[in-house]
Amino acid sequence: MSAQSSGEFFDHWDTYHKVVAGDYMFHREIGEELKRALEARFSRRRFAFLDLGCGDATALAPLLHDVTPSRYKGVDLSEIALALAARTLEALPCPVTLVHGDILAALAEDDAYDVIYSSFVLHHLPTEQKGEFFRLVARRLAPGGLLLLVDTMREEGETLDDYLRRYCAWLRRNWAGLSAQEKEFICDHIVNNDQPEPFSTLLAQARTAGLVVAPGGARHGAHWLTCFAQA
Repeated sequence: MSAQSSGEFFDHWDTYHKVVAGDYMFHREIGEELKRALEARFSRRRFAFLDLGCGDATALAPLLHDVTPSRYKGVDLSEIALALAARTLEALPCPVTLVHGDILAALAEDDAYDVIYSSFVLHHLPTEQKGEFFRLVARRLAPGGLLLLVDTMREEGETLDDYLRRYCAWLRRNWAGLSAQEKEFICDHIVNNDQPEPFSTLLAQARTAGLVVAPGGARHGAHWLTCFAQA
């Protein structure tokens, strides 16, 4: 969930929880793919983990218990989400730090991480700030580290308006466990906040920052997992 707008979502936490529990945005499948990517890269050593837009950490917590980092830091703009994350992660067997703040500001701090993770966050930023995100990530990744980016993507050549219409139509058809009112709340949130890019735009920005695509990516409709490493 977005560090930029999760405050609004967590005022409707029950709706957000239904989205995760219903696997409507493929959190379960993406979680399995994240686990494989982490195990492939860090099977012989622990790793420091930065979670940008951590939300309540519900979707990520099972993974972190199976593939435990040496330390975890979560950043989010929602104090409600952070309070929930504190409870969700209290049994995690490593130091946990939760910070109320902006993801770009967090990346500007002088600390290195083996894993930088961002799930359904980046699409809330304007294109120029997405480029800044990649530049800052490249500075904060430790040698041999990974950026694990989960986000929605437009099709190549698809306008933003066409994407928003298509995604909301798909949502209304397929998110069966939500009421009509909940679906309209989410569609309103999407139309007023989401600015996803086609993959080619993010790839070009990542390459400019000195990052390359690493093994372990996957796609589920508009929902992508992409792994990046230092060139």
